[in-house]
Amino acid sequence: MLGNLADLVATGLASEPTLRKWLKDQGDCAWIRKRGSNGDAYEIEIPAAITAWKEREAEKAAAEREKSALLGQMALDLGLSAPSGPSISIADRRALIEEEIAATKLGQLRRELVSVLSVEAAVGDILSRYAQRAATYGARLAKKIDLSREQLAAIEAMRMADQSWFAEQLRNWGRDIVEDGGDSGTALASAAGNDGR
Repeated sequence: MLGNLADLVATGLASEPTLRKWLKDQGDCAWIRKRGSNGDAYEIEIPAAITAWKEREAEKAAAEREKSALLGQMALDLGLSAPSGPSISIADRRALIEEEIAATKLGQLRRELVSVLSVEAAVGDILSRYAQRAATYGARLAKKIDLSREQLAAIEAMRMADQSWFAEQLRNWGRDIVEDGGDSGTALASAAGNDGR
């Protein structure tokens, strides 16, 4: 059934300005037989136009549901409760983001949150200093106590085993910390077993 814009408005789909703008935005459509202009009416296949409008509205509703689900998931990921309802408005989104910003700032002021980069830099500096001191541990100990070469080798083996275990813990930092699989006693026993006795 062919009709004009007034006939399409009469179906109750939307207001005349809304439908006029929608028709103007449509590309080449088989159901628009003739585009309207000043003094010349549209020729539209009304049933096909109704179907196209309903498909458009269904796509918009699906997109809104998807955006709402994504934002709800984002709120859950941030530890916030998402507003209830079929969709989240721009005001709700802004409120979620502002709440997260406020929580982050408060955490920083309470010193509950610190920059990852500053933590990594501090830990790296401490470990570097420790590694330098640990490398001379055996020599420094030998100056204070009379130790045999075998005892120094055992101490160094134990220190190296502990250092390896500690490095493994750091590699797994952030992932569930590994169980204490480093047994420095094993390193000591193996070093003592190689002392020629």
